[in-house]
Amino acid sequence: MDNMFSKLLTPCHIIDINTLKKNISILYEIKQSTGCKLLFANKGFSNTFFYRFFDGFVDGISASGYYEAKLAKENYSGQVHTFSPSYTIQEFSCIEKYSDVIIFNSINQLQTMMSKKSKTHAGIGLRINPEYSEQIDYRIDPCHPYSRFGVHREELTNTIINTIDGLHLHTMCEQYADTLKNTLEITKKKYGDVLNQVRWLNIGGGQLYTASGYNLLSAINTINSIKNAFGIDVYIEPCEAFMHNTGIFVSKIVDIVNNGISSVILDSSAICHLPDIIHSPYRCEIANASVAFKKKYTYRICGCSCYAGDIYGDYSFDNRLRIGDYLVFQDTAAYSMVKNNMFNGIRLPYIYEQDSDGSLKLVKSYGYDVYYSFI
Repeated sequence: MDNMFSKLLTPCHIIDINTLKKNISILYEIKQSTGCKLLFANKGFSNTFFYRFFDGFVDGISASGYYEAKLAKENYSGQVHTFSPSYTIQEFSCIEKYSDVIIFNSINQLQTMMSKKSKTHAGIGLRINPEYSEQIDYRIDPCHPYSRFGVHREELTNTIINTIDGLHLHTMCEQYADTLKNTLEITKKKYGDVLNQVRWLNIGGGQLYTASGYNLLSAINTINSIKNAFGIDVYIEPCEAFMHNTGIFVSKIVDIVNNGISSVILDSSAICHLPDIIHSPYRCEIANASVAFKKKYTYRICGCSCYAGDIYGDYSFDNRLRIGDYLVFQDTAAYSMVKNNMFNGIRLPYIYEQDSDGSLKLVKSYGYDVYYSFI
């Protein structure tokens, strides 16, 4: 495997086009079987170089604010649906310009921005909080107590309902068809009377539709059930399902330090390049590795920044690691590349495309000019 990467510039992200196409075909099957509208959630993977693979399959892009909406509208032909917890008055005219649908997080935001809204075509949605989630960690649970996300049922007066075209919810993260079914059952019970009065429901993302073992038929039946019960359009806006297992992150060992444990120092940084390891309840799998002490040799895998907590985690291997070896972090496309940063002036990773024949092509690199413009 090391020979395969020896000619690559590292650290780097590699996107596997075959897997991306396979994932797109699975999501398109859901679209075909339900008549739902399929949006790609730009927030988790914003590299427009890969947009070309979505043509003819997705109905549009979901965005998280002005820049994402502009990026989507200028690089993709479909609709742009924008949601943000807080729009500013200064940017709202730009949001309108690049959005086909604008979704608000609160009644106050809805009323404030509607007073500024021009007579544009943009549809209007409102995010709801069904007060139901199967997440355990509050950091990835939008329905945790005191959550800032979404409107509760009692806030939805007839006046407000008459102002909007649809409802939006997003309560799931890396979950499966049973969670989807449970979530929509609760939503029907709490918001059924509202769903009878609007035109669409966006059920967000967070479903691993393309994962091995996912019950696709159950998800299709659940979506059809709510779609037919209320005679509305249903939108789904996955990102991770599109990008699941499409990406790997390759980093080279530059040093090994022993101070009670053998610490491998890479040419990359967890806090810069896979920051969810630091900020979220997340452990990234490494090829041919296991949890600490399960295999013969255990190492602490560390980043190259000055931050003491720049640690990928403790892993064990069958063979000793050596300076110059490569480590391959798996399933790193979604929510990694978009969070990369240049703390310590550390270079952003190179980006390669792995084509259908297995060949690797460099599609993006970042130099000092990017760092300079950032600071």
